[in-house]
Amino acid sequence: MRTATSLSLLGIVISLSAACGGAAPTPTTESTVAEPAAMAAPPAQAAEPAMPALAAPSDDQLGTSPSGLGLKVGARAPNATLPDVSGATVELAQLYAKGPTFIVFYRGGWCPFCNAQLHSLTEAKAEFDKRGVQLVAISVDLPSEEAKTQAQHGVPFPMLSDSKLIVQDAFKIVHKTSAEEQAKLAGYGIDLQAYSGEAHQNFATASIFYVDRDGVIRFAHVDEDYKTRPSTAQLLQIADRLATK
Repeated sequence: MRTATSLSLLGIVISLSAACGGAAPTPTTESTVAEPAAMAAPPAQAAEPAMPALAAPSDDQLGTSPSGLGLKVGARAPNATLPDVSGATVELAQLYAKGPTFIVFYRGGWCPFCNAQLHSLTEAKAEFDKRGVQLVAISVDLPSEEAKTQAQHGVPFPMLSDSKLIVQDAFKIVHKTSAEEQAKLAGYGIDLQAYSGEAHQNFATASIFYVDRDGVIRFAHVDEDYKTRPSTAQLLQIADRLATK
């Protein structure tokens, strides 16, 4: 079970960044006794979740993958049927056929850098819509865990669960955790098995693939540095470039 913590989310981000790049699940807020009306502070708008800064890859690194990781441009994107946050199933091939799609593989809802990426894509969703480009996020998390992430960040695009790593393995982006990494994450209250419902304790290497309506990969970026992700501006430029081909 995940362990609650009294540290703020930002404090978790800083400490985890130094150690392993993960973050503990968001603790549940406990109810408190209301103050008398005369003493209560004036109402304020809910604050946005604290987000770490992501680094964008340089132009010469954009669209690259480490040796042995990730399917290459020109390859056919794998097909599979995965559950969304509601438990309804989505077939990837049918998704591709609706139009070009950015498939965003993220590590899990426990990762603050993944949440920052999802938040950024959420804010730019209208720009992708203008270009007729779909967004879909896939992780090893159970649908119930992805539903929490979607609700927290208001993610308006599909989030699909691949707990058994079927699609992640097919795209060749599975990150296999070491015993040391598992121990570090567990030390921060992150129970990978609770998130995925599986015993493997593995998750996706952060990566993005652009798949056209014919199911062919036209752009691929895989980075073992979890703090580095293509920016929304870079992805929109890629979408514009590929739309002309």
